[in-house]
Amino acid sequence: MTLASIEARLKSRRGLLALWLGSTAAVAVVAFLMYRGGLPGWDDAAHAYKIFLLRRGESVFWDDFWYGGAYGAANYGFVYYILALYVPSKLIVIACAGVLPVTYYIYQRDMWGIDDIWPAWAFAGTMSVYLAHGQDPFVFGLALTVGGLALLARKRPLWAALLVGVGIFANPMAFVVCLPFMLSDVVARPALRRRYLWFIGAVAPFIALRVVLGIAFSEPGGYLNETSQLLLYLGFALAGLALSGVNAAHARRPFVVLFLTYAAVCVLSFVTPGSPLGNNIGRFFFVFGLPLLFLLRHSRLQRPFPYGDLAVIPIVLFGLLQISAPYSHFTRTDEWPQTRTSFFAPALVAAARYYDPNYRIHVVALRRHWEADYFPEAGYPITRGWYRQADAIHNGLFYTPYDAATYVAWLRRMGVQYIFLPDAPLDPWSQREVRILETSPEFEVVDRAGAWTVYRLRHAEPLAVGLNGGTAHVTRMGHRDFTVEVDQPGTYLLKVTWSPYWTLVEGSGALRRSPDRLLLLDARIAGAYALRFDVTPGKVLAEVGARLGL
Repeated sequence: MTLASIEARLKSRRGLLALWLGSTAAVAVVAFLMYRGGLPGWDDAAHAYKIFLLRRGESVFWDDFWYGGAYGAANYGFVYYILALYVPSKLIVIACAGVLPVTYYIYQRDMWGIDDIWPAWAFAGTMSVYLAHGQDPFVFGLALTVGGLALLARKRPLWAALLVGVGIFANPMAFVVCLPFMLSDVVARPALRRRYLWFIGAVAPFIALRVVLGIAFSEPGGYLNETSQLLLYLGFALAGLALSGVNAAHARRPFVVLFLTYAAVCVLSFVTPGSPLGNNIGRFFFVFGLPLLFLLRHSRLQRPFPYGDLAVIPIVLFGLLQISAPYSHFTRTDEWPQTRTSFFAPALVAAARYYDPNYRIHVVALRRHWEADYFPEAGYPITRGWYRQADAIHNGLFYTPYDAATYVAWLRRMGVQYIFLPDAPLDPWSQREVRILETSPEFEVVDRAGAWTVYRLRHAEPLAVGLNGGTAHVTRMGHRDFTVEVDQPGTYLLKVTWSPYWTLVEGSGALRRSPDRLLLLDARIAGAYALRFDVTPGKVLAEVGARLGL
């Protein structure tokens, strides 16, 4: 059997069925091995916690237990989490990762006119190890978006817009990652512009609604824009440009436009202050890097050795770089224990002894950040969470050269009394904390439990503080509500993130925003005050109007 006959079979309907089944099986095997090995994906802690919240009947719009209160899933997409209430989350990601190579091939074949099946098989290999990232909502959104592009390639622009529109609310990064494809199609393939016009018109309402949602629930964000990552993405784009110029099989201009577009988006994201993309723009490379470069493997270069030409060098190099993150995730065995229940069990027993609802717990962030799931699931609000960019709400000091005094002031500002320090690989931005905790006289060791050391901050300040002589106590802290008791009328600082959706449901007083984005309660009488996060269409429209100056 010749290679040509094998390719012909793989391009047939049975061949595409084999691609789908093979890709799905490969992803399922990796998922099973990760499960058996007790090795979740990198982002899995965040998704496990959000699914937990919905199962508890909590809101997708708010959570008090991360970052002193944050919008959470509202700004990251919520369709996946709602679906995961009814379908096992790993089944969702296996199905989506398995179908992606097929829909990508249909898009490549029918939109670009390139009937090459091998990049789709390379894509199947990529998706099987992509589980290491744990980006399940993104994979779900990507499956919807690439499926929409496949429908667009099949001249179904309205159905395509529906899939892409739903994908925007599953994870907006999926749309952003596929944007270079769409832009290059419109610029380099004039025959497609009319089809894209219909598509853009149909998807525009979804985009507009997503923008409104972003305005209504906007909060500070600080995304990492690392120069090393930018250089990697630009290196990939330059390699793609070079291969586009020397490839012997396909029209060069569309690929030149595609890689130039991606390079421009990377640079624009890097130089834009407060960019909402940051290193996330690299997902285009980590998903499509190998399939795109492999598509350009046939070059006009002179063959320097018998079985290949120079094009194989950048393809292999960037293919290895593309799987470097999954490789690290699977091989850093020293980090595996910190994802398991047994690692956290002693800390949670200690937390039960020391927790006081009038204070928040601070956990020194682990490398894989599973403290963001275990502590709040057990009912303990923490200062940080999973998404590093949301540290910009209150926790920006971790990305500055802070000293012990600054650290102690931050803990008091966040209403922290006990600090839990694990003996395990930590997040790079947590290293400074260890030295301060071990040397500053402001802290005393009160417990050692398993791999955990518990410190108490001397002269801790509670979550509720009277600003003109009064005393307050938080008697209950929930995920989207809490209760505070005050002993006299006056103004009280409540160390929970301010939002226009907070409502006073019990007590006579008013709420307003403090200068540092916390809550101020103007209490008219002594007694109990109950606050609840309450989203209504009227409040959403009022907030959008206020932000737009309407």
